Amino acid sequence: IRVFRFFKELSLLVLMIIDSMKALIWALVMLMIILYVFAILFTANAIEYVKTADPILDGNVLQVHVLFGSIPKTLYSLFQTMLGGVSWGVLSDALLEVWWPLAALFFFYVSFVMLAVLNIITGVFVDNAVETAKSQRDVLVQKEVELKERYLNEMRILFNDMDDDGSGTLTLEEIREYFSDPRIRSYFQALGLDPNDTERLFRLIDDDGSGDVNVDEFLEGCMRLKGGARSIDVHQLLLECKRLESGLLKLEGRVQSLVGRMEKLGEVSLEDHLIVQSY
Repeated sequence: IRVFRFFKELSLLVLMIIDSMKALIWALVMLMIILYVFAILFTANAIEYVKTADPILDGNVLQVHVLFGSIPKTLYSLFQTMLGGVSWGVLSDALLEVWWPLAALFFFYVSFVMLAVLNIITGVFVDNAVETAKSQRDVLVQKEVELKERYLNEMRILFNDMDDDGSGTLTLEEIREYFSDPRIRSYFQALGLDPNDTERLFRLIDDDGSGDVNVDEFLEGCMRLKGGARSIDVHQLLLECKRLESGLLKLEGRVQSLVGRMEKLGEVSLEDHLIVQSY
């Protein structure tokens, strides 16, 4: 059971990942567009700075060229900043030497991407995962309903097979005769019903105690008796026992009270009889 539950949860995770692939692709496309727009702005100003600055006198030229010398280099630097590959302070300091508005724009980029875009993407993935889990639960519920309907149809077919006289009801003799076949007994065991004690099984199915079972009683009884006892069934049985015990105690108290009254009436009658005899 634990292994089944483990693979069930694993399959749910795989389904979530597969269903999230479409959202992932569009998220990457949107993120790439944002990065490309910022990369154009940073690269254009960085190239202009590298062309006009003196690399001998300005030691920042080489670093700016390495980080922002072309569109691919700038995209790579922005990706590193977003994913933690390099500290954003290093890029901000390099841009500050180029032109301070570029450093301010880079700070806006970091704030916008880290605090807004990535959180929105995370929210989209979480919402998609929740919807996938919900749809998966709906599928499981639908499968459970279909299995129940299939089980009831099979039991209806069995009921019609056992009803030899076509009266629409089953008697204990008909069930005993039907269960005498070992193949039928094996089939009932596969359905989750114990066919070893047919008389007890018949009494449990016969709710009204009429001695015969109609199709509704048969189906409801088979559904109740299918499989082992659940904890809720045991709890309900204990609750019914407590209610029965409480009712018996109340009945015992009333009987004792009635007996006491009858004894008092008997004593009074005896005294009256003795008084009459004395006269």
